Amino acid sequence: MPPLILITRPRESAQTFAADLRAELGPDADICIAPLLEIEHICDLPDLTQVQTLIFTSAHAVASVANATRRRDFTCYTVGGATAETAHTSGFTPIIGPGTGKDLAALILQDAPDTPCLHLRGDHVAFDIAKYLNAAGIKTRSATVYRQVARTLSGEAKSRLKDAGPIIAPVFSPRSAQLLLDALRKDTNLLIAAISSAAAEVIPPDRALQVRIAECPDKAAMLTCVAKLWRNANQLEGGSTAQ
Repeated sequence: MPPLILITRPRESAQTFAADLRAELGPDADICIAPLLEIEHICDLPDLTQVQTLIFTSAHAVASVANATRRRDFTCYTVGGATAETAHTSGFTPIIGPGTGKDLAALILQDAPDTPCLHLRGDHVAFDIAKYLNAAGIKTRSATVYRQVARTLSGEAKSRLKDAGPIIAPVFSPRSAQLLLDALRKDTNLLIAAISSAAAEVIPPDRALQVRIAECPDKAAMLTCVAKLWRNANQLEGGSTAQ
């Protein structure tokens, strides 16, 4: 049975990723969009009067800030290229990080920008940038500007998964990896494309046929990772295992 690609990102991000996958894989790719997270923006921003440097680790945070203030006179760091693109479109001039929160914090520490810094973030993060920078002497605080609300699988998704063969699932954070495991049966034939080793480490050996980590923590590398899993699964007889 052909593999099913299950995308559990927030709906807008999932739709964009699915469109990119279809462009890469063609019309034969079976893709199911089933968000396990929903983004809720928080309208109230912290006081920005004294802030010199903004730190963004997601495009959602950029959107929250851009909608709430007209100020753009900050030094601005973004975790990677996708967040930088949103920041640039919103009128900021971003300094682009290497792709993970930990690596971004190391870059900021190296640059020693004007302080105080403010990390705009969701209510769940994989790495505490403010804690890291404060410990290193860079005055930084954090503010939650959006919530990542967990959702259950839709009835349509459950129906499609019921009789599916191997399930290829991209996971973009440790939390999304855990939500995926919680949502699926333990005997699901999972092939995981993980954006980082931190996301991959959430998956126990007995819960996936294969876990492949993207070469870089960005969308392009994740598309390549999912495509490789999909092509490999299609080449194998019955698509029941992955090498």
